[in-house]
Amino acid sequence: MNSSIRKRSLSGWLKKEHNQEFHSKLKLQKFLFFYESLSKIEDNGSEEFRSLKGYVNGPVFSDVYGDYTYEYEDFVTNIEETYEVHTDIVNKDRAKFSGFLVEILNEEELSELTHELNIWNCKRDEIDRGVKHVPLNGEDLNSQDTELLVSLREMYPTEYIDSVKVIKVSDKSFILNNEDIEKITEEQRNVFYTLAEDNTLDNPVYISISDDGVILVD
Repeated sequence: MNSSIRKRSLSGWLKKEHNQEFHSKLKLQKFLFFYESLSKIEDNGSEEFRSLKGYVNGPVFSDVYGDYTYEYEDFVTNIEETYEVHTDIVNKDRAKFSGFLVEILNEEELSELTHELNIWNCKRDEIDRGVKHVPLNGEDLNSQDTELLVSLREMYPTEYIDSVKVIKVSDKSFILNNEDIEKITEEQRNVFYTLAEDNTLDNPVYISISDDGVILVD
């Protein structure tokens, strides 16, 4: 494996806690990127930006990409074992936030979000010209990047993440509190398919259920 123990442990966490997201190559990369960016912001010096490259769809850790793409079976086995042995490497609150973010946003939205960040955007010209494997530098994560990521972190604290569940339909994510998700009926779930086709609804969609069973879009 070319991936570090740290990246394998983080990948193992995502597979265990967000298995659907793990099976998206792009979402795994965005999870790792958000986690490492927050590591730099919250605990400067603990981050690991090794092998971070600029691709069209955003930042990519090329060593993880190679393992996932070309040695998938071994990679999956290895990350599960590595996470079990090195669970302490993973900051659970940081991982929960990063995992939640890649769960509620679709792939296009995640790419757009990372394109807003200077760490990728400062190399946009090279990437747009088709230069391959453009190196990205953690030092280019600037104050505007920090402000954006911290604002998202404050929007979705661990207590909030623990209090909700996500229902995914097509490219929409519907967020409901734990109490509502337990009492939702199959008929009510079918309403989400109709809502998912409503292009006027911004993703993610915050949902509550009234006492008389009416689905409310908050």
